[in-house]
Amino acid sequence: MGNLFSRSVNDLDKGNKRLLEPEEINGDYKRVRLESTVTEENVGIIAYVNPNLPGFHSILKYRAEDFLVNEVDMEKNIIHLTSLEAPNTKAKDQEIDILEPKEFDNQVANVMGEEFAVQFRQFLENPEDKDAVLTVPADKDQRIKLYRLLENNLETKVYSRGKDGNMIIKWPTSTEYQEEYIDWNTIGGDYLQVHMYKSGIDTMNAINVISSKVGAITTQTLSLKRIKPGRFVAAIEELMKSGIYIGDYKFVKNGLTLGDLGGNHFTIVLRDVKGITEAGLQTSLESLRDNGFLNYFGMQRFGTSTVLTHTIGCAIMKKRYEEASDLILYPREGEREDYNNARQLWKDTRNAEATLAIFPKRAMAERKLLMFYSRNPSQHANAIKNLPRHMLSLYSHAYQSYVWNRVVSERARLYGSHKPLVGDIVLVENEKKDVSKRDSKRDRVGRRDFNNRKVPKVLTEEDVDNYSIEDVVYPLPGRLSVYPENEIKKLYVEIMAEDGISIDKKDKHFEGLNGDYRPLLAKPEQMSWSFIRYNDPVEKLCNTDIDRLHGLPEPTGVQGKSIRWIANKS
Repeated sequence: MGNLFSRSVNDLDKGNKRLLEPEEINGDYKRVRLESTVTEENVGIIAYVNPNLPGFHSILKYRAEDFLVNEVDMEKNIIHLTSLEAPNTKAKDQEIDILEPKEFDNQVANVMGEEFAVQFRQFLENPEDKDAVLTVPADKDQRIKLYRLLENNLETKVYSRGKDGNMIIKWPTSTEYQEEYIDWNTIGGDYLQVHMYKSGIDTMNAINVISSKVGAITTQTLSLKRIKPGRFVAAIEELMKSGIYIGDYKFVKNGLTLGDLGGNHFTIVLRDVKGITEAGLQTSLESLRDNGFLNYFGMQRFGTSTVLTHTIGCAIMKKRYEEASDLILYPREGEREDYNNARQLWKDTRNAEATLAIFPKRAMAERKLLMFYSRNPSQHANAIKNLPRHMLSLYSHAYQSYVWNRVVSERARLYGSHKPLVGDIVLVENEKKDVSKRDSKRDRVGRRDFNNRKVPKVLTEEDVDNYSIEDVVYPLPGRLSVYPENEIKKLYVEIMAEDGISIDKKDKHFEGLNGDYRPLLAKPEQMSWSFIRYNDPVEKLCNTDIDRLHGLPEPTGVQGKSIRWIANKS
């Protein structure tokens, strides 16, 4: 596809309204977007599949609903949030048999003894005493049997839980989730799978909100091990305040691990399209559908600050820890005043405690470094290594992505992107895999069979015609990466040499980074588009899953007006 020029919402006429960016919500500005200074060229994106197509101007992400992302599961189903209803936590073959009080008391006495059965009956007969609490010693077998009695044979709902060898029973409150007994062996699996809809909040922050409101530790965005859905039900209003909706509850045997998905489905609205005719737009979209696009890592991988994340990753990989720390903490062009004041104070004084006192709370990486420096001045290596693991991974992965983008841009510029080259890499079935060494633990946790992972193959003169450009992958540089055996390998070496990075294992620049492979070209599946006319610059032009849950009609635009935007679904 040819060049696409998108206007920032900041370029609009000042009289027009616009939706606040996520970091501006509640007046808590996180960063200033620097779209005028941070460009695609800064992160290695300079080439296109079809450079002869005309470019055009449009407005991207004017409203939050203008850019929707739905995951695609491993069976190629597009994930939509379709229900907020609490799930059935009973086994499919589990029968509910409410017992008469005398028979129920006899059953309780058989499990917990006569004395407790009498106390429990008194408890049940005084529901107005909301502060009443019963605590009785109980082993695991007793607790399980009593849980089952309460769930299956008692009409009155009570709060019950085991703690420190005791069974605790009290009346549930409106602010307390119901800790129902769940037989994980019969309900369907140890993992609660949910669909999460989030708006104006990134994935890691959404996970943090869920953890704080629900008390859950997630292994992936949408799977939680042995977390009872009642916790979500109790926290639903608080989650909604944060732009998070949880639903479509399902119990499954396996959780989700990184990569357990089939891709993403995008719904994109481009507003105020200018500089091209409807026929020209049609041609561009057909080219995208038929020829695909270079599979670059997008701008979000590199941040929006003038200090891009891959530059920090490069410094860390070279073990220049003080340089990496300075890149994180020193002043940056275009940031708001409170950030700039804190950064300048650190640069001028190196006083960690004083700088920490004025650094905005949302600056996680900066505050983490300063807290370490306040206890351990000048220990730069340990300060960087003390950053959260996911943050360190973000920096190093950003550098890998930057190199990949640059290599692919040069490959497309020099050789096009229409057919494989001798020496290019494709992924093929691993004929040498040893099925006797299956990783049973990993198989239980995730949904992919890592023993079936494909392996890289270098194309030769004899087999290059057996593959298409869609089969070609290029490596993210890493310790175990296999590089193309052609001029592209030289590009990797030369591009990284500019940054002082070497693929030679003795230089240890890729410690802890095994590498991976990414297709050179991607073609959208299930792609469709429509042209809609509208006359209100802030009109909602695309429904979300939540809109559909509420039964809102799909926007249809205004008949007879000029075309102003384009919706692209892929």
